[in-house]
Amino acid sequence: MKIDRPQRSRRFLGTLASITTVALVLTACGGGGADESGGSGTLTMAAATNVQTYDPQMAAVAQEYYLNPVFDTLVHALPDGKFEAGLAESWSNVDPKTFELTLRSDVTFSDDAPVDAEAVAANFERGMSMTASPSLAFYANIASVEAVDDVTVRLNLKGPTTDMLAQLSRLPGMMMSPASFDASPDTQPVGAGGWTYDAAASSAGDVQVFQANSDYWDPESVKVDTVEIKVIEDAAAATNAVLDGQVDMIELRGEGDRETVDNGTLQLVERTTPNVYYVQIMDTDGTLLEPMKDERVRRALNLAINRESFDTGLQFGNGDPTANFWLPDSPYYDASTEELAYDPAEAKRLLAEAGYKDGFKVTFPSFGALTVVSESIQQMWAEIGVDVTIEQVEPGTLATVMRDGKTTMAPTLARGFTAESQYAERFAPGSPYDTLGTDRGDVADLAKVALTAETPEAQAKGWRDVYTYLVEQGYLMVIGHETPTVVAAENIKGVELAPSDNLPKPFDISVG
Repeated sequence: MKIDRPQRSRRFLGTLASITTVALVLTACGGGGADESGGSGTLTMAAATNVQTYDPQMAAVAQEYYLNPVFDTLVHALPDGKFEAGLAESWSNVDPKTFELTLRSDVTFSDDAPVDAEAVAANFERGMSMTASPSLAFYANIASVEAVDDVTVRLNLKGPTTDMLAQLSRLPGMMMSPASFDASPDTQPVGAGGWTYDAAASSAGDVQVFQANSDYWDPESVKVDTVEIKVIEDAAAATNAVLDGQVDMIELRGEGDRETVDNGTLQLVERTTPNVYYVQIMDTDGTLLEPMKDERVRRALNLAINRESFDTGLQFGNGDPTANFWLPDSPYYDASTEELAYDPAEAKRLLAEAGYKDGFKVTFPSFGALTVVSESIQQMWAEIGVDVTIEQVEPGTLATVMRDGKTTMAPTLARGFTAESQYAERFAPGSPYDTLGTDRGDVADLAKVALTAETPEAQAKGWRDVYTYLVEQGYLMVIGHETPTVVAAENIKGVELAPSDNLPKPFDISVG
């Protein structure tokens, strides 16, 4: 049974407008008389990788679902791309570089410490000090943070942002108890979420268990007593697990399984924002691999990607074979990038012109379901003489490997991003993925135009110019787009996917 999305077009719902003062009516606060003991039953989800850390300031976006039960966020994201109150009940832009949050009063962490302005400010200050954080780009834009009073937090920014609410609904918005900072945040998380971590019932590499938090500020949204996340690395095994009722929910990991699970007894819930498979180039200056400094070489590699074949062969025609990072219905899409459609003859000509008639060798790190994507590129590039070796890395560590300063490029997957967050985290000069300190040409100047634009239309044009430049320069090479889909048992109610979700947050989900 397929749950239809608002639109089938997989449109991107990025927030473009400047943030104005918000006194929210769309709060998610629980009403009086709610059952304080949580819900009933157990919700079991399957994940492809083991949890790497429970520290929100060190976790990768791809593992956000492990942290969702334990940590509430300052802002909550809705499936349609809008936002509602979380730990913060309202917010405002005082000016383009000053952002204020007003917190709920009387909310506590699971260790009974207050979620007050001092605690929230301490979280931001800790993030600002962590130079290895995957969320570094967000924290790096904060000049200082102030606890104005018990419930008011002020962020003084280095520059304007179009992305604040989206970030505060994700990892940077997850608040930890300050008492846990110097304890063991990787393995003993203490948050203010709807569930608490059950270390005794959890087993690394097998299952992570969370129990309902009886003191959560919105008890009506906690509809199950227990949340379990089981590690099932093999995609076929995960599909069989949801078919056999061993788990309640999985992320669809391959389009080849869509017909199997769409059997009338399971729910297929699709996210409104697509994922993007692409090759990210870390070494654009040729420090590790000399050919990569030549724009002609990067263009040749782009022209050698057969997106139609990828869509037909691996996505069973359910993808979008465009060379652009964005789909045609996005305000960031530029049709000019379609000139990078598959053209192996031109790719060979460019390689020869650049002095690499016989090609060259490159190594991809990969793991799990991404391996077949890497193998697809390996076959395509072999046709123009580029010899790709694929090295397997531990599941959950690809992001770390890509940031190690030793990796030239890697096929990867962008999930639940915005134009600004993807740029800042992945492509900006000095970003966490620019450990080689590369020259990215005009991209920083283009991004500045987008960040300082005063209208949604100007912001859209600004980010369109940024991504067109990235694609045309060959700093990223799009392979294809996919529709993120969760498969759930028929008796699971309330499954929704926000724009950044791979698996849904367990709030408002019930069993039975």
